[in-house]
Amino acid sequence: TEMKQFIIAEICIIVALAGGFWLGRVTNKSESYAHYYDNADKAWTEAQTLDNPPITLDEPDKNRLRKVRAAYREVFEKYPDSLWADDAIYQLASRIPRTDEEAFALFRRIINNYPDSELADDSMYAIAFASYQIAEELKRTGTLESLVAYYDRALTLYNQLIAAYPGSELSEQAQFNTAMCYYGKGELNIALAQLDALREPFSDSPLLYQILYVTGEIYLKKQEYENARVEFTNVVDSGDPTLAPLASFGIAQTYLAEGKYEEAVAAYQTVIDLYPDSKAGQDAHFYRGWAYERLGKYDEAIAQLETAIDLYPRNENTANSQIYIGQIAYANQDMASAIEAYQKVADNSTYDYDNRRQAQYWVGKIYEDNGDTELAVEAYRKLLTQFSEPHKEGAHPSNSISETYIQNLRGTGL
Repeated sequence: TEMKQFIIAEICIIVALAGGFWLGRVTNKSESYAHYYDNADKAWTEAQTLDNPPITLDEPDKNRLRKVRAAYREVFEKYPDSLWADDAIYQLASRIPRTDEEAFALFRRIINNYPDSELADDSMYAIAFASYQIAEELKRTGTLESLVAYYDRALTLYNQLIAAYPGSELSEQAQFNTAMCYYGKGELNIALAQLDALREPFSDSPLLYQILYVTGEIYLKKQEYENARVEFTNVVDSGDPTLAPLASFGIAQTYLAEGKYEEAVAAYQTVIDLYPDSKAGQDAHFYRGWAYERLGKYDEAIAQLETAIDLYPRNENTANSQIYIGQIAYANQDMASAIEAYQKVADNSTYDYDNRRQAQYWVGKIYEDNGDTELAVEAYRKLLTQFSEPHKEGAHPSNSISETYIQNLRGTGL
């Protein structure tokens, strides 16, 4: 009997403990959820406070950058069903380079987990545009691997955005960008058809003149010069402050490509006169000199290029123009002027390495061809000592110069 009483007492204690544990868990859970949204609000406010003023990708205070990113992550990891979760994900993704896979993953999280968020279309656009930028950079650097894949990824996302969010402010830009993807892939006829289809519905859109300008560019690539000039002229007539200078320059480019060099000279001068402070106006100075060279007007070409170099020494066309002056002088048997022009390139540390290396090579080559062995040897030694890395083009003649070559040249000249 005593044993039964003991067993019954133990069972009661166990039941009481279990009940208390269960009740405690229910109570704690209830209390936890009771503060869920308050805690989410506090976490979001703390993240916003840390992020004031807003940090940028190049934030010098790396400790602050880490704290801000951690604060945003806490919001959406701890409170995924709160009002602030999608905002926090977007803010964190914006603190990472947009071409980074981590940023892609965060933007996809908004698209997949919060499809009704006002940031879903922004996130889709961000991945699409970053993919397009990667493709453009791969094309610029000559890296063709994965090039089409990135354009296709961008196309898929742009089309998805257009279909899923037809009322989005980004829908118009996405439609234009699909044409740009086809343009980037080299599918010019498809790009042209896409742009043509946008003309009427976008007649009152700020994108209209971008459509006309890119259409002109495509016609230029297709060597349909008159059609290109029509489109470029429409853009010039619009007075668009960004695109009008580029379109005016585009008109000159059509004449140069078509072999109408007199018209090209005049058209480049128009760009210079109308848009002297624009990048197109700067470039026109250089291209006008090249058009003169095509006409065989070498004195005018050299004068124009020298003026351009003096006016815009940091323009990316400067080094090539200085080399061009050397080539013109060499073609006209003016060896002293040719050597002077090439040496200016070789000695200018602001120019790119390959241009400097090839210029130094041509100094030596001119001396060698003219029988000035000692000066040729001196120039070639300078090539080997100051430009020891080979030219990126493996077959470039400067890569054939070696100590053995110099010794053989010296022996021949004795």
